[in-house]
Amino acid sequence: MTTFRQIFKNTFTREEISTLILFEIITGIILSFLSLLIYLYITGAVTSQETIFIDNQISVFLLQFRSGWITGGMLFTSFLGNETIIFFSALIAIFLTLKKHHRETFIFTLLVIMGILATNGLKLIYKVPRPDLFPLVFENSYSFPSGHALNSFLFYSTVSYFVYHFTKNKKLTITVALISLFLVGLIGISRVYLGVHHPSDVVAGYIIGFWLLTTTILVDKTITFFNFISEKNKT
Repeated sequence: MTTFRQIFKNTFTREEISTLILFEIITGIILSFLSLLIYLYITGAVTSQETIFIDNQISVFLLQFRSGWITGGMLFTSFLGNETIIFFSALIAIFLTLKKHHRETFIFTLLVIMGILATNGLKLIYKVPRPDLFPLVFENSYSFPSGHALNSFLFYSTVSYFVYHFTKNKKLTITVALISLFLVGLIGISRVYLGVHHPSDVVAGYIIGFWLLTTTILVDKTITFFNFISEKNKT
């Protein structure tokens, strides 16, 4: 059976492939650096309490929409950003392993683990208290950054990336990416609506999730590039 890797090599010259990978690496470096700067800026604003006013304004705005059926929907949406992710992450890792996609299994598992470690580690570092605006659920951990936002971004974005990686189907990738974007955004809103996070917690979660994803893909592409160059020099 002809693999996608073989088709890819037969379609493009080695120079074109190396140029494409190098372009992806440069793009990854820029995105990784910019996202880290944005995260550090947000962190500085949060620790210096510069975000209190805007956080409260947004939170109060969302709280006025509270009702029975909306709260039920938000509780379900919040569930999609935590327990569901753990369950489906295990299923995806098993599926990739059975299909012998060991590299992708490693990347996916690494991202899930890094997301969990980053969430717990950063919360302990900054120790930002939860908002005190009539929370609808109880959380006993610190607030910054939002683990739901961080991990949902990592999970759904990685799924979208793998859809493109395995299929190269633009329409399918765009559809999955838009659904993922909608879910991730709604999960973040649900955390503020439920009164367990400041909006800045959610934004910071998204940014650090984006940084982790971008940096991991950057490292993977860099390894691919050097392996390709090494393979090229041997021929």
